[in-house]
Amino acid sequence: MKEWKVVLSALHNVLNKYRHLRNSLIAINSIVLLATIAFMIFEDLPFFQSLWLTVITVLTVGYGDVVPLTKEGKVFAMVMIPIAIGIVSYGVGAIASVMLEGELSRAMKEKRMKKKIKGLSDHIIVCGLGRVGSQVLEQLKHRNIPAVYIDNDFDVIETHRLHDQYYLIGDATEDSVLLDAGIEKASGLVITLPNDAENVFTTLTAAELNPGLHIVARAEKVESINKLQKAGASKVINPSLIGGKQMVMSIVKPLSVEYVDMMFQTQKKDYGFEEISLPDRSPFANQSIAENDIRKRYGVTIVAILREEGLISNPNPSEKLKPHDKIIMFGSEEELSRFETALNG
Repeated sequence: MKEWKVVLSALHNVLNKYRHLRNSLIAINSIVLLATIAFMIFEDLPFFQSLWLTVITVLTVGYGDVVPLTKEGKVFAMVMIPIAIGIVSYGVGAIASVMLEGELSRAMKEKRMKKKIKGLSDHIIVCGLGRVGSQVLEQLKHRNIPAVYIDNDFDVIETHRLHDQYYLIGDATEDSVLLDAGIEKASGLVITLPNDAENVFTTLTAAELNPGLHIVARAEKVESINKLQKAGASKVINPSLIGGKQMVMSIVKPLSVEYVDMMFQTQKKDYGFEEISLPDRSPFANQSIAENDIRKRYGVTIVAILREEGLISNPNPSEKLKPHDKIIMFGSEEELSRFETALNG
């Protein structure tokens, strides 16, 4: 019962919003019904022929196969025609108004959205909201990372309910669309278009518009990985390849995979990896991991340190942290956030 009330309320709101269209439909149906009954009486016609005569009269078509023959029928037609022309014209105008209003509303929304996007910086741009792009969208929303989503299908935008997000409707392979998305000020680009050729073209375009941009591209075919890397992609992901490896690992090492899945999907805490560059004046600079007692104090694990000399994987507790080190950490979202705050002093 409650669901019906919600549906009826929504329908009432729609009809109230487009009351001109509602009124015109009521008026057209009313005059068609009235005229059909009148012709059945005046002309002694069966229902279908009377309806046919009404329709061709209301629309002023006049094929001539059925015409009023009685005096009453002719008088009624003379009175009805100008009224019907007015009602039909009003209905056509109402329909055109609704269509135009929708287009104008959409155009205004897109204009406002482009203006809002101009104020963004260090954001992520996501091209394509298909099967893979939808997962990227969920992850970015979950982490509250500002992003601009591009798709050439307005229905896809509507499906994902992106009205509280930044979005653009257009072809991501075009320079103008990427520029509208703020690619020159963006920190990263995720390309998940379904066609590898489009992914390669978009990568080339993006790399030219912003040479320092970090680009992660999807490859549908394994052969396309090398092409995307040559085009300028920093990282290429092949979902099928990753899925295949995951399935094999689930067979070969089921307990290990189950443990990792359980650790990432636990409901108590949201675990994950984070990377951060150590600032010059950080209180952790020039001190070892053991001296800072990072594991005990913050609950995070430093799994790797990236510096100019190379990658230090699973660093020793005696390893000293240096300014500009990129530290890769593992822990819960809360612990990582607390440690990042401490790193920045």
